[in-house]
Amino acid sequence: MPQPDLAALGNWLHSWVQPSGAIHGFHNHPVWGCNPYRWADFTAGHTTWASPFIAGLAEAHAQRPDPRARELIGRLVDFQTSSFLPDGQYDHIGFNAGEICKKGLIHNAVPNLSLGLTALHARDWLPPARLDAIRAAILRNMETGCLPYGRHGRPDETSVANQDYARIWGKLLFFRAFDDRRWYDSTREDIEFMLARFHLRGMPDADSAGTLRVLGLPDLLEPSEYYGLMICPLLLAAEIYGEERYIEEAGRLCRHVARSHWLDARGFTRCHRMWYKVNGRWQLNRGPMLIAGMGDSLEGIQRYVRLHPDAELEAFLTACDRTYAGYQHPRGFLVSSTDWQSEVDVAPSTGWQSHDFRHLVHRHGVAADFWDRFFTPDDRIAVLLGDQCLWLERGPHWAIGDYLWQNVFDLVGRKDRVRFGPNLPDWVDGGWHAPADYAMPGRPVFLKADDHIALWQGSTDNLAVTSIAQLPYVPGPALAR
Repeated sequence: MPQPDLAALGNWLHSWVQPSGAIHGFHNHPVWGCNPYRWADFTAGHTTWASPFIAGLAEAHAQRPDPRARELIGRLVDFQTSSFLPDGQYDHIGFNAGEICKKGLIHNAVPNLSLGLTALHARDWLPPARLDAIRAAILRNMETGCLPYGRHGRPDETSVANQDYARIWGKLLFFRAFDDRRWYDSTREDIEFMLARFHLRGMPDADSAGTLRVLGLPDLLEPSEYYGLMICPLLLAAEIYGEERYIEEAGRLCRHVARSHWLDARGFTRCHRMWYKVNGRWQLNRGPMLIAGMGDSLEGIQRYVRLHPDAELEAFLTACDRTYAGYQHPRGFLVSSTDWQSEVDVAPSTGWQSHDFRHLVHRHGVAADFWDRFFTPDDRIAVLLGDQCLWLERGPHWAIGDYLWQNVFDLVGRKDRVRFGPNLPDWVDGGWHAPADYAMPGRPVFLKADDHIALWQGSTDNLAVTSIAQLPYVPGPALAR
C-alpha cells in the first residue's frame, strides 16, 4: 500500500525553522476554519502547536543518529524551553488566532508533552543542561501557567476533554522522563474523573466510545482529530498504574475513530468531523474536515495495536497511510482539508503537520537516506490549486494567490518573517505594503477558465503543481494569448 514520503514532509517542516529555533508557519486550522488572516492578526511566527515536530525529530534521531539532527533538536529545545509569558504560560500560544491570543490550556499542554517525549527519546545524548531546561520549563508551566485552568490545575466541570487529557499526558511523561512523583496520585484521580464524566459508551456501537468535548454540551462529541490526546495518556497510564481497563477504554476510543470513517470523492479514507445529537438521535458529520492533522489520533491507534493487535484498526491505519500519500504534494506538505472552498483547504500549517510527522516517524521509522533528504534544500516553485484560490511557495517565499483577474485573497509572506498581509497594489496609498523582498521570484499566474485550469504566465521549469480543484488542471507551457 502507498505510504507518504516522510523525509519530504520533514524537509518542508524544516524549511520553516528559524536560526533561533522558532517554528514559523501560516497557522491554518482546517477543523474550525480560522487562521490569523481570518482574525486579522497577520502573524506567521512560532506556535507551540508545532512542538510535536521536536518529539518526532528526537524519535527519528533515536532510530538513526545524525549530528545535523542533534544540532536542530537542541536549537528547537532551547527556544521552546525559554519562550514564556510573564504569567508562566508559554509564549506564542495563539496558533490559529495568532499573537492576539495569549491564553489557552491546550497550547500550553502540547509543548509540555512534546518536551516530555523529547526527553524520553533523547535523554541518552541531550546535555544535562538541556534536560534540566526541559524539566524546569514543564514545571514552570504546569505549576504556574496552567494552574488557572480547571480546579487548581486539575480537571473540573469547565474542562475540555482533549485539553485536560493533554495536560494529563504531559504529567505522565514528566514522571516517566524524570522519575518525579509529585503528580503521581493526583493524575490517577484526574483520569478517573475524565472517564466518569466525559466518556460515552455506544458511539457508534457497543464496542466503541466517544468523549464529550465539554460537559455543558451533552449533544456534541469531540472531533476525531483530538482522540489521540485521550488514547495516548490512557495507554501510558495503564503502564504506569498497572490498570488494564485504561487499555480497554483506549480501545473503545480507537474504534470510535475507525468506525466513524468515511470515503471522500477521491476514494480516500477520512476521519470524521464530529457526532451530534438531534431529536434524541446521534448523527455523523463528515466535513468540511482536515486531512493533515490526523496524526495524534492515528498515533494513539498505532500505540494501541502494538499492545493489542487488531486487524480492523491496522487496516484503518493502512488506509490512512494511503490517504496521506494521495494528498501529499511533491514538495512534502499535505493537503490541509476539503470542502471549505477557501484558503483553509490549500494552505498547509506547520502546526498541524508536525503532529502528522511525529505519528509517521513512530509508525514507520526513518530510512537510511532520511536525514540527507531532510536537510537538502528544495528550490522548486510549489503550487497547490484549489477551487477558489491557490497556495504557492518557493524557498523562503509563500503566498495564497488568486486566479487570473480575481482579487479575493492575494496574501504574501516569507517563512523567515512573522508579518504577512495582503499584497496591496501600488495605487493604494494606505495600509501595510509588503517589503520588496517578499516578492516570489518567477511566481506563476494561473487561469481558471469555465472548464479547466491552466498556467497563464510563467515557466513550467522548476514547477511542481498539484490540484484538488474540481475543474481539471491542464499541465503544460503557458497558454498562447
